[in-house]
Amino acid sequence: MLSLIIDMRQLKKVRLEPLFKRGYFLFVINVWVCHMNRIFVAIDLRSNIEAILDTAKDLARAYDSEIVLATVEKELPGAEGAEEGEVMDDLAESYGDDVHELHSLARSVESEGFNCRALILEGVAANQLVQAANDLNADLLILGNHGHSPLYDTLIGGTAPGVIQFAKQKVLLVPLEE
Repeated sequence: MLSLIIDMRQLKKVRLEPLFKRGYFLFVINVWVCHMNRIFVAIDLRSNIEAILDTAKDLARAYDSEIVLATVEKELPGAEGAEEGEVMDDLAESYGDDVHELHSLARSVESEGFNCRALILEGVAANQLVQAANDLNADLLILGNHGHSPLYDTLIGGTAPGVIQFAKQKVLLVPLEE
């Protein structure tokens, strides 16, 4: 089976009429058009995120995509059944620095001309990232990869294997330098 992936930005530059006039025939069996309206970027604020952000911005620039920056925090114990005001106060107290840092990153990305927003998720990282990416209809999920072995991921755990296993969208792993 012959497959062809077409980048719509390049398609406008190709003129097919001269090929047909010269007797050439063009056969296309499957054509996938690459659209990325929303790029979901998982950020671990305690890691080197420069490579992840650079990759996301390059892709967003190329495909005129929205960037969604997200980080996952552990669940606050005892938050179930509490009044919303109490939970918000606890969240601000527990995650204050992370909230500020993530929103600063989003403002910085926006100042470079990108459409960007930030989310703080709560719970098990892989589950929350996949669920949020699905809820937002993300076309691509980008996250960092520390390059651990499969044995390490099995024994210690890691977010990337869980995201890869359950994500419905394309996943791009960006190697992180420690």
